[in-house]
Amino acid sequence: MPNRLPRIAYFVSSHGFGHAARTRTILQYLQSTADVTVFSTTPIWFWGDVRVEHRQYQADIGCIQPETMTIDESATKQAFQSFDSEYQSRFETFSALQSQNSFDLVVTDIAPEPLDFAYRLGIPSALIANFTWVEIYNQMPSMMDFIPKIAHQYKLATTTYIPGFQTGMEWVSNPFLVDPVAETGKSIRTVLDPERKYTHLIYIDAGRWGTEVGWANASQFQNTLFIRVGQPIDGIPMNVQQLAFGAVKHADLVASVDLVVSKPGYGIVTECLANGTHWCCIPRLGFAEDEILIDVARKSGKFSTASPSQLISLSFPVVNDQGKTNLASFDGARQITEHLMECLTVLKSST
Repeated sequence: MPNRLPRIAYFVSSHGFGHAARTRTILQYLQSTADVTVFSTTPIWFWGDVRVEHRQYQADIGCIQPETMTIDESATKQAFQSFDSEYQSRFETFSALQSQNSFDLVVTDIAPEPLDFAYRLGIPSALIANFTWVEIYNQMPSMMDFIPKIAHQYKLATTTYIPGFQTGMEWVSNPFLVDPVAETGKSIRTVLDPERKYTHLIYIDAGRWGTEVGWANASQFQNTLFIRVGQPIDGIPMNVQQLAFGAVKHADLVASVDLVVSKPGYGIVTECLANGTHWCCIPRLGFAEDEILIDVARKSGKFSTASPSQLISLSFPVVNDQGKTNLASFDGARQITEHLMECLTVLKSST
């Protein structure tokens, strides 16, 4: 079919939801101009109404975390070795898909292996990343032997997009720099607090792996509505609102509260910045991306820190921001989409 939409295989890191959140924002632009198949382990509810095909697929290992604030380095090494041993099987599976109904482009955020697949099959590829597993694994002595192979895979990308707030990646020879990617939301404050009972709304994001939070102590702050997302917990105070996964649009939630409390992560931090929402950071050790995110957020003026013990006491700084303003343009999703389609048009005209 000469006028068919270009077909894109879009691989998403299995580590956390931040990479999927960025992908979801890009797909809102890309879905109207390309036929996209997403390869990820991210639950279907997370993708909302984006019109793409989904394949359950583990694209990388990332880091093994017993909870949000820590990494298990030994478990990460074991998981990577096991994953790497199955490389050929995954390649053969993707190669079979390519022979049945060929993809015109491979995109990955931030898994390296799909770039290797694309190179071997002669498909152009794009990497979308603020950091890669090269930078993260460089913090782990036991992962050093694997870094040369991973770095080689990343360098096979036809194009590398860096959407703002870069951590490392000095090895990229010709990056395509774009604005940060984050979704702006609309206020649903009246949905969260329909009776306007509360002076302050605080969203505590415990991350995909969870961490200890002293929800029982919410009763000490009757003028504050605390909000959590996840499986319900029994016996916690009435001023803790529990939202099921996917119950509200995450960007709307971030845009509606006075304070977001979380660990550093590109997804949550850029969403706070894009929506002008104060971010209260719970610092952690051993995460390469944290320093740059904290620095960017501090410059926004809507930043504070809290200790892990404050996750137990729930005694966070009270913030009453008025006239919220964005730090910068967050137009990276559109910029990436337009450039990808331009590249595909050029490739099509040259064949």
